[in-house]
Amino acid sequence: MKKVLLSAVLLASFGAAAIAADYGSAGCGLGSLAFKNNDGTQILAATTNGTFGSQTFGITFGTSNCNAKGMIKVSKARESFIEANYKDLSRDVAAGKGEYVTNLAQLYGYTPDTAWKFTQILQKNHNRIFAANSAQTAVNEINTLVGI
Repeated sequence: MKKVLLSAVLLASFGAAAIAADYGSAGCGLGSLAFKNNDGTQILAATTNGTFGSQTFGITFGTSNCNAKGMIKVSKARESFIEANYKDLSRDVAAGKGEYVTNLAQLYGYTPDTAWKFTQILQKNHNRIFAANSAQTAVNEINTLVGI
């Protein structure tokens, strides 16, 4: 039940971030330019973003309708996820696999194919991230490790 509730909160946060950033639920990228914020076309926008990799490029370089307007909400979603799942996340990071670290990787913009890189970085730095037994310290350390 806790996971379902947290997922609903995170999805609501992303929806709000999407509205604040002038793109639909598929996010920024080429898809947001080709298919405006219309519920019926968001699957096409997401497919376009995934096919061309424009979302990752756009987030990195601020192109393709990607800007910092929605980033504050994404940052808060990451922080909330880490706080709500701190112990489970620590366990998954130590093991180098698991649903909590995989979901966190997605919040940091990693795809299912590249989430292993994120997991590996966190696993190598497990003591640094979780030694203080503080969710805020974990957020700060993870952000530093991934360059945010």
